[in-house]
Amino acid sequence: MDDTVKITSIHIVTALMAGYLSSLFTLGQIPGLGVNDVLAGVLGLIVLYITGQICDKLFGKQEGFSKWLWNGIVPFAFIWFVFWTIIINYSGTIY
Repeated sequence: MDDTVKITSIHIVTALMAGYLSSLFTLGQIPGLGVNDVLAGVLGLIVLYITGQICDKLFGKQEGFSKWLWNGIVPFAFIWFVFWTIIINYSGTIY
C-alpha cells in the first residue's frame, strides 16, 4: 500500500475520534466542563497536529506543504467537521 493511502487513512480514523470527542464537548457530556464549543474546536486542531507529527515520524517528511495539505489536513478537516455536525444534529439534545 502506498504511503499516501496510509497517511490519509490514519488522518481519517483520528478525525472520526476527534469528531466524537468534539461532539461530547459541544453537547456538555464531559463532567465539569459544561458546553464548550471553543474547546471542541481546539481539540480537533490539536489532534490534527499530533496526527501529522506521528505520520511524519512513521513515514518520513512529506515533500512540502502541498502533500501534507492534501493527504492530511483536508481529509481530516472534512471528516472531523462532518462527523462532529452529524453527531450533534442527531443526538436529540439541543441547547
